[in-house]
Parts: sequence; structure tokens; C-alpha cells
Amino acid sequence: MSDDLRAKYGADAFDTGIKMQGKAFEQRLAQRDAIDQHFTRAWLDYQIKGLSRRPALDTRTRFLVLIGQYTMAKSQPLLEDTVRAALAAKVAVREIAEIILQCQVYGGLVTVDPAIRTFHKIAEELNLLPDLKKTQLPLDGTDSKRNRAEEEKSWHKDDVADPRTKPLIDKHGWLAVSSGLIMRPHHHINILSWIDIMDSDFAGLWERFCYGDMYTRGIVDNKTRLLCMIGDCLAVGEATNSKGHMRGAMRQGASPREVMEVIFQTSANFGMPPAWHALENFIEIMAQDGRLGEIGNPPMRVESYAK
Repeated sequence: MSDDLRAKYGADAFDTGIKMQGKAFEQRLAQRDAIDQHFTRAWLDYQIKGLSRRPALDTRTRFLVLIGQYTMAKSQPLLEDTVRAALAAKVAVREIAEIILQCQVYGGLVTVDPAIRTFHKIAEELNLLPDLKKTQLPLDGTDSKRNRAEEEKSWHKDDVADPRTKPLIDKHGWLAVSSGLIMRPHHHINILSWIDIMDSDFAGLWERFCYGDMYTRGIVDNKTRLLCMIGDCLAVGEATNSKGHMRGAMRQGASPREVMEVIFQTSANFGMPPAWHALENFIEIMAQDGRLGEIGNPPMRVESYAK
């Protein structure tokens, strides 16, 4: 059967599908072929031969974004296939684990727990747990390696001058607050202050977990981690934080084309509406930053057909 399908749809499409989805691709192809061959050919052209091989994202980043998206969507079959394909493509097992664990921030226990079970099953089967043991962070994460004086050089002058900054650092600790100031200047102090007014104890727990621990682990570089977080948000239709991470990813060195590619990839996995909404948000960011020329000077919105 697989030889017949390979001949029918072409070795190029078949081999690319195997690389992206592993052996499960053959079953997906056979199921689609049995239902509708024209749809199957169109799907292969768009998602497998088309989007999955575009050069804006390198193979490692594309796989990591997909792993984050499938984790957020609680799609265990696709997550398992993609983890196996990523390992076959030599993506580091520790980086794969990290992208799943980072989903705890936006997905919580109900999202990450089944993904951890899926990943652990694969790691146990392939004898990867010893390598994961060797590459774990110490109990204090990266705290012992951080230097406040060096990090303060990266704080925006407006955040330094903000009268709320020092009291919040004194209350919640510089290790957590500094991370937020670096990653989200002009914004982080606003959200921390907002939560702190309502419930200071919860604000401290949230700040230390997200910004003191999860966002400082350094296992995946910040550029890649933020590209994955864009994908994570788009997978569940979350627009507000996705906009912040689009700008954050570019601040960490991502190109506008890389950000757009995460959006385009979303269209294949989660449909056109969330992708087009995200694209409008991205164009708005590029306009605000005076960078529309880098993406072809598109209009801010598509003219509505409803007259």
C-alpha cells in the first residue's frame, strides 16, 4: 500500500511527510486517500510539500514550535509523532522536553500532564532518560549564575524611574522581577503591579514561577522559546500574549519573516481564522515600530467584503 501511495502522490511528498510525522504519516495518507484523492493531493501540496519546507524556520525551530502547539492543543497522537520525528532529525531531547514544560505557563496542569506522559513514554522506550538526568538544571535553576548589576544594564530607563519598580523588587525579589523587566519593558511592571494590588501573595507566587523560574532556565535560547510561545498562544486562540511575544521574539533576534512563518504554520494546524487574526495583530506591531517595509508595506486590514 505505501509503495502505491508513494507512486501516486510522488516520492517528494511521501518522503517529506515521513520526515515531519514519522511512520504515522503513512496511515494519515492512506485514510485521506480512501476518502478523497483530490483533497489528499491538495493537503500534501499545502502542508507537507509547501509549508513544512519553507526556509523561514530552520528544521529545529519548526519542530519545536509544532511540539509546543500540539502540547497546547492536547493532541497526543500528533505530539507523539512530532517528538519522534524531531528526535530522528537530531533535535536535542532536552530542548524537546523544555518546550513541553514551558507550556505549563499558558496551558497549566491539564495541558502539560498528558504531554509529559507522552514524552516520558517515548523517552523510556528509547532509553533517553539517562541523558535527561545528566542535563537537568540544579534545584536553584540558573540563580547562582545571575548577576544583578549586569542585568540592570538591560532594564529600560523608564522602568528604572518608575516609582513602583523598587518596592516590587523589594517585595518579590530581583531575580524574578529583573527577568520580566528585561523581556517585557514598559509592560511587566504594569501587570505585576496590577496583580500585586489585588493579591500580593499570589503575585509573588506567579512572578517567581513564571519569571523567576520558567523564563530564566536558559535551556532553549530566548528567541526560539518566544517563537514557540507565539505558536502556543495561537494554538489556543490567545491574542493578547501572542502580540507581546511577537515583539519579544523580534527583540531577541527573530526576523519578521520567522514570526510570520509561525503564523502561517498555524493556518495549517488550527485553521485560517486564528492565523489571519494573528497576522493583523502582527501588521499592527510592525506599523507601530515603523517596520512595515520589511514585510512588503501591507495595508493594516483587508478591506471588508461586507458593504
